[in-house]
Amino acid sequence: MSQNFPAPRSRHGEVQGIFAPSRLTRHAARNFFGREQELELIDQAWADSGIHVFSLVAWGGVGKTALVTEWLATRMIAKGWPGVERYFDWSFYSQGTGESRQTSSALFIHDALNFFDDPDPTLGTEWERGERLAELVRRHKTLLVLDGIEPLQYPPTDRSGQAGRLKDQALESLLQSLAQDNNGLCLVTSREHLANIESYPTQREHKLDKLTLDAAIRLIRHLQLIGTDTEIEAMWEALDGHTLSILQLGRLLSRGFGKDLRKWREIGFTKADKLHQGRSTMRVMAKYESWLLSGDKERQLELAILRLMGLFEKPMSPGCFEALRASPAIAGLTELFTDSENFEVEAAVTTLIENELLSHEGEDYAGSLLEAPIDAHPLIREYFAAQLKRDQPEAFQAAHSRLFDHLCENTPHRPDGIDGLAPLYEAVTHGCLAGRHQEACDKVYLDRILRGAGRDGVYSTKKLGAIGADLAAVAAFFDEPWREVSPNIIEAARAWLLSEAAFRLRALGRLIEALQPMRAGLEMAVRLKYWKNAAQGASNLSELEVTLGRLPDAVTDARQSIAHADQSGDAFQQMVNHTTAADALHQSGQRMEAGTLFAEAERLQQEHQPQFDLLYSLPGFNYCGWLLAPAEQAAWQQLLNQPLSNLESQVLDGLAEVERRASTTLRWAIDNRVSLLSIALDHLTLARVGLIRAILANALPQPTLDLPHVAAAVKGIRAAGTMDHLPRGLLTATLYRFVRGEHALALKHMTEAQQIAERGPMPLYLADIHLTRARLAAIVRAKGGRMNVDAIAELAQAAQRIRDHGYGRRYQELADAEAAIGGSR
Repeated sequence: MSQNFPAPRSRHGEVQGIFAPSRLTRHAARNFFGREQELELIDQAWADSGIHVFSLVAWGGVGKTALVTEWLATRMIAKGWPGVERYFDWSFYSQGTGESRQTSSALFIHDALNFFDDPDPTLGTEWERGERLAELVRRHKTLLVLDGIEPLQYPPTDRSGQAGRLKDQALESLLQSLAQDNNGLCLVTSREHLANIESYPTQREHKLDKLTLDAAIRLIRHLQLIGTDTEIEAMWEALDGHTLSILQLGRLLSRGFGKDLRKWREIGFTKADKLHQGRSTMRVMAKYESWLLSGDKERQLELAILRLMGLFEKPMSPGCFEALRASPAIAGLTELFTDSENFEVEAAVTTLIENELLSHEGEDYAGSLLEAPIDAHPLIREYFAAQLKRDQPEAFQAAHSRLFDHLCENTPHRPDGIDGLAPLYEAVTHGCLAGRHQEACDKVYLDRILRGAGRDGVYSTKKLGAIGADLAAVAAFFDEPWREVSPNIIEAARAWLLSEAAFRLRALGRLIEALQPMRAGLEMAVRLKYWKNAAQGASNLSELEVTLGRLPDAVTDARQSIAHADQSGDAFQQMVNHTTAADALHQSGQRMEAGTLFAEAERLQQEHQPQFDLLYSLPGFNYCGWLLAPAEQAAWQQLLNQPLSNLESQVLDGLAEVERRASTTLRWAIDNRVSLLSIALDHLTLARVGLIRAILANALPQPTLDLPHVAAAVKGIRAAGTMDHLPRGLLTATLYRFVRGEHALALKHMTEAQQIAERGPMPLYLADIHLTRARLAAIVRAKGGRMNVDAIAELAQAAQRIRDHGYGRRYQELADAEAAIGGSR
């Protein structure tokens, strides 16, 4: 449930603007003090059309959410929402930002697209859905609030240089797109610096500092504690101005220590508390817990409710609360509930809300508090989760087990839509925390979320595009993402889950992270002597290493994949792995050996499937790429006014052979309804053939050139959701638009390709992009025009990447470009 903010009305009573139900109102501070400067800064950001994204960054418990809700209440609602045409908010808060937390924006994107009237929120890749949402948002003067996005960011402990960057493609796409163009304001709160948009001049970041002494004094005086301002200052200093710690300590002193301010010294804060997020709050909560435990039934009932909050990463629903309170009692955790009437439980909830240890869906909620979701600050939930897991592990597991059963039993077996699947994703987490990993995997993840094993299990990923949500569920099966799957999973299933994690990480563009589970899965398959799985794993690993520019490793693993395929005796896998090795060798510049392996792969293909005498799908695409390489080099030599390295007749004969192959395999793909990617790659090959022919035959520009295969290829790769192939299509679209004389569109395609390649990272694509940009700029300059590109600087970038990664396929093209561009200075 959520609460509607009051919408502004005209003097005639009509509602002005469209406002989504708010998810933030339960986090509003009961009494707000200070932060006048920050309130003014948000005012200025809303009024300044040059600011598109405004982020508030601070440790947990400093008061980011309370500040935003105070601004909404006093500066927007109270003034009739000045200028707001649309309003939407979302809270991503879970229990912290550590590496073990895997959160997805899937439900947010789905609900937001629905709110902004998108016709099909499941359409497209995660990146495309984020871009589409941004386009819908900017059609109006929208106030979009994204609260607590740190679970979707790489933590500060990340060792790959990604700290602060968004792990979630849809959210990254949304924020980058809004930073480029936004008619309203996107207001973001996070514990971490938002690295993805730091270079945009349209974004502003404000680091929220500790609560001022003056505000702390006003807060303590409001709580009617007895003591001097000097004593308040000492407490404020000891807590380093941490808002939540000051508030909860003040509440504890008010309730349990006769409002005597001096009693704060009994807790024993240290300087180390200032260096760790939330440590001072943890000390306060430990003292609070001790005081509650020593009290009467009413106080102990409050403590029992708080301990239950530690079981959740989100608000506790009424159904889950009722399930936990039901008989039989969970020993050491819920005995009090079985001896308590509903009115007693509700009274305890009310007391906790009044003392700001809990919150619910809004101050104006009219029903029983037991019928509304209740929540606690993430740091409070985190404290009780750690305490329960450490001190009462059996009760911890039993409670999660009960929640697992409740969610499984009270959710339709196979619900529709991402919102329908949400309780099942939650059930997977509770099941794993209960130690019921295998059951959660088989009965929930496989059967009800994926709706079938292997290729049959495609509902959540293929139908809904919920790759990020699936990855968050897969993470629950890991003791240490992405290194170690729980031993509660049988070994064969552990190998499969490693593969699932790697596939989803790769599909989301998190390529470096995908390496670890992919290699671990390969090692497990070898240890178990599952040679077909080992062959597939080594082949997939080699493909990923090519994308990451790790070509020596790619060649080594590809050769190993052939050995594993030979041990498996699987003819199809032998064929595939020969082409994987051939492509790795081709990219490394070992053209002769690559050609030998491609030819052997096709021979194996003809033996295995005589009705298909040509390599097809990705193997066929890679073979056509090898065949096309001399023609591509000739096309660039033509554009740069250089002599051709190969006879034009040989080049044209090669183009004819590639065209024959791709036309044939495209017909097979359509007739047999194979994957979207296979069809898209055949379109891409045919697009490249047509483009090279046009370049060799006519001078530039060619505004009437019409190659429908280009659009079909890019659209098909997007629909397939394979981000690691999309730069190929975009680079072909770049050259196509350039040949037509549409330079602005060419640069647009290249910019998108570069954004994807940088996220990966995909250094070979980056080399291609810089090399292409340098050559296009040189061609324009040779004709007396300008492209606003530094050809020499771009060429230097390309050369460094090509040489650093041993990208031998491009050595000759780089030499040609250096000769042409060096001579034109």
